[in-house]
Amino acid sequence: MLKEFKELFSKLTTGVITIELDERYDDKTDLTNAVALYLTEEGSQCEVIDKDTIVVDGFHYTVNEKIIYSRIPFQQVVLRKIKE
Repeated sequence: MLKEFKELFSKLTTGVITIELDERYDDKTDLTNAVALYLTEEGSQCEVIDKDTIVVDGFHYTVNEKIIYSRIPFQQVVLRKIKE
């Protein structure tokens, strides 16, 4: 519950959504589709425009991936709101 609140608060105040998926994706198109599926399952309305752009609840975001290297490397997806 707290994690979901932090994600929502971050989304509303900064225009940035950060997501960690369970699987790792090498193909950007597959990654973007997985993000859209995840957000749809979480209750958002999503539409994939292309591999770099996604619409979430009516707002356009760029899709960026970030690899975090620690003991076990993991992949984060950072969605940044496109100013219109």
